[in-house]
Amino acid sequence: MELDKGAREIIRVLEEAGFSAYAVGGCVRDYLLGLVPKDIDITTSARPETVKELFPKTFDTGIEHGTVTVLWYGTGYEVTTFRTEGKYSDHRRPDHVEYARSLEEDLSRRDFTINAMAYHPSRGLIDLFGGKEDLESGVVRCVGRASERFEEDALRMLRAIRFAARFGFRIEEETIRAAIERASTISYVSKERIWDEIRKTLVSDHPEYLSLIFDWGMGSFISEILQDQDLADHQAPKRCEQDLHLRAAAWLHGYGEEAVYRFLREMKTDLETIRGVSLLVAHISDPLPSGEDQAAQMREMMRRIGRESVRKLLKLKKAVCMITEEEYSREEALLEEQWEKPVALKELALTGRDLIAAGDIPGPQLGAHLEFLLDEVIRDPEKNKPETLIALFRNHWYNKE
Repeated sequence: MELDKGAREIIRVLEEAGFSAYAVGGCVRDYLLGLVPKDIDITTSARPETVKELFPKTFDTGIEHGTVTVLWYGTGYEVTTFRTEGKYSDHRRPDHVEYARSLEEDLSRRDFTINAMAYHPSRGLIDLFGGKEDLESGVVRCVGRASERFEEDALRMLRAIRFAARFGFRIEEETIRAAIERASTISYVSKERIWDEIRKTLVSDHPEYLSLIFDWGMGSFISEILQDQDLADHQAPKRCEQDLHLRAAAWLHGYGEEAVYRFLREMKTDLETIRGVSLLVAHISDPLPSGEDQAAQMREMMRRIGRESVRKLLKLKKAVCMITEEEYSREEALLEEQWEKPVALKELALTGRDLIAAGDIPGPQLGAHLEFLLDEVIRDPEKNKPETLIALFRNHWYNKE
């Protein structure tokens, strides 16, 4: 294991000032798994105010919890003082944070053994709770008593599912029992934090692990909408590429458009996700082109919901077994064939100004005339020429008059 230069330098500076310091948590786990960690967190015996004095560029990103971000070689490193927490009245955050006297105290408060290891450039791995063995065995296990870890922070139940899904691990039995016993406490956790864990699990290698939300009894405590666990499709997301909108639609489609929209709003997801997932669920039962002029029907679908949404919709229909692989291949080929054909007003070979110059009158009817021309182009893309569209417009307007 080799820490990057910035982490090594921060540890060196802290130690030369008389303090102990270690890389800790997820970065150690990822190094042992042969992965490149996204961030390197450092734990130290130095207090936050001392860390700020020792380094020229710092940010108070979580100073109330003992965390200061140190900017070193253009990279931010979270440096946190050894700490231990008091009582968790709300099952989410400690009532107060106390600084610990040792690394062992600090590691003992962490969630899972695989996240409770530390590393020092010269002393090597510090593994007090069997995290390395659990990594090698593929086990997610709470540090100490699982009931206490979940009582402290109910979000850890969803984190257990997420880590198991990310690495394809199994969850240790005591950890499962403790989660089932405390399923109702997930209601104390903010919707944003709940969705963040669901989101990460959805795009993991094993999104089917979301079924544990219901197996452990958390569904109805997360949202009333999830009371009926039979409506969730836990296998379909794995048959999709790792696209959040596609996998969320595959997981939730059985609840229907309105319920999915309300659930995503309740989870306070971003507007792009709400629109993207709801759109796919809303159109999942739309018929595919059939009979005569399938190309024009495909162009109309592209016009109605957008090219990329049609692509995702085909993948969604295949994932939830609404169409066969053969049908999917046929429709995908048709979509690709029609991909470059004009299907939006901005793709017409003329604009509203061109129609005004040809004699149209500005106002609501101008938009209606453009839509009429787009209808004609959807039926026959060869009509998308300025002179042809002007002729169509004049003929249409004259006949209307």
